Parts: sequence; C-alpha cells; structure tokens
Amino acid sequence: MSYSLIGIKIHEYIGIALCILFIIHCFNHQKYYYSLFHFKFNLQKIIFFIINLGTLISMLGLIISSLIFLDYIPNIYDINLINFARIIHLLSTYWGFCFISLHCGLHWKMIYNLILKRLPIAINKILQAFPKINLILSLIIAFYGLNSFLHYDLLSYMFYQNNFVFFDPTQSLLLFILDYISISGLFITLAHYGLKLIPISDFKFCLKKDNIHIS
Repeated sequence: MSYSLIGIKIHEYIGIALCILFIIHCFNHQKYYYSLFHFKFNLQKIIFFIINLGTLISMLGLIISSLIFLDYIPNIYDINLINFARIIHLLSTYWGFCFISLHCGLHWKMIYNLILKRLPIAINKILQAFPKINLILSLIIAFYGLNSFLHYDLLSYMFYQNNFVFFDPTQSLLLFILDYISISGLFITLAHYGLKLIPISDFKFCLKKDNIHIS
C-alpha cells in the first residue's frame, strides 16, 4: 500500500511474495473449492463465499494487471491495455486490501489463538481472565481504523473517483503502516463480531439435481 514510500522495487518484491503466498494458500485449501459443489449453504456460508470470491477476484486482478503493466509479459505493449491494467491494479489493490482483511476477520478466532500461544504467559492469562479486554482493544483499533480510512479517502480509490494515489512524502513510513494496520483491524473487527450476530440456522439454501429448496 505504500509503494511511493518504500520504492517500486521493494513494492514489486513484496507483491510477488504476496501473490506466491496467495497461490499456496489456495492450494492448501482446495477442499473449500470442492465443497462449493455440494450446494449446501446457510447465511454464514454465503457471507464466507462472497468475501472469499471478492478476495479471489481482487488477487487475480492484482496478478494479471501487474504482469501486464510491469512488463513481465514480453511483446505486449499497448498503451490502452497498460492504462486499463493500471486501473484494474488500483481497484484490485484497495478492494483486495478490504476483502483480505474481512477474510482474516472470518478466521480471527484461529489467528487469535495462534497469537495467544506466542504471547508471554502473564499477558496470556490476563487476556483469558478478562475477555472484555479483547473487545475494548478491538473497538479502539476499529475507531482509529475508521478515522484512517476516512483520512486516506479509500472510498475514492475503491470507486475510482481518484485515479492517482496521493502520498505525503514527509509522512513517517512507520506511522503510515500503523494507520493501514488499523484500517485492516477495522474490517477484521467488522467481520469477526458481525459474524457472531448472524444465526447459523436463519437461512438455508440447498440446491440438488432435481429441485431447489429454500427454508
């Protein structure tokens, strides 16, 4: 997200690493894609599907657009195609950032448990003894993230109202990263706690070979 502050080469290397990790992640969870053909959904699974699909489309947009306008595909140089790829890259970046954060929020319990195991025992015991601390910290991060989301005007990039990203060259890279971590925290909090508000049995959709049943 901070390519102007870290330099284009580092931006490329981190982007390549992200794409490789994404492909590995999809490969390791290929059973999820097979499970979609069972056609048994409830409301929570539909939300999972929408967020996962948004993440997949965004990442494919990032990968394909990067290959085009960073000249990784030989013998392709069309100014209109390159401009189009730049637009797709911009949209995929900001939508992908939000979808990936939401995706992490859906699996936050698992991620949080992994974090707990690596924290000092004293802090671990305090967090487990006072679970409301997690909620309070989440809300603080979410409110700060909302402020950062509005400050950086992410909606204008997500809906292509601005086609060039503005960076303040005097801004601290560390503070920039912390701001974007807080934005990610906002979407993680929305997904994690929002999912708890949705009853699993509220809506079921089953698609079979011979009939469709909605209850």
